[in-house]
Amino acid sequence: MGVQVKVLQKGKITIPLEVRNRLAIREGDTLTLEVVGGHLILLPPKTVQNPTDLLTGLAEGIPIREPVKDEMRKSAAKRIGRKVGE
Repeated sequence: MGVQVKVLQKGKITIPLEVRNRLAIREGDTLTLEVVGGHLILLPPKTVQNPTDLLTGLAEGIPIREPVKDEMRKSAAKRIGRKVGE
């Protein structure tokens, strides 16, 4: 979804209504702005940047042998392999 916005006086932009509705952005919300590799990223309120951080402490005493991100990659690669092999 690529939406163009115009930068106004003092760097102000208007987030289009469709985008605000889709991301539940309301007047008065505080958004997080990040610059990553030459890209501007605007994160809506309540965005969890690393969802695995929310899992910390939930499985105390259970060793996690591989990071969750690696497991997700392996699972996705396996699904893609099955699709391509069909």
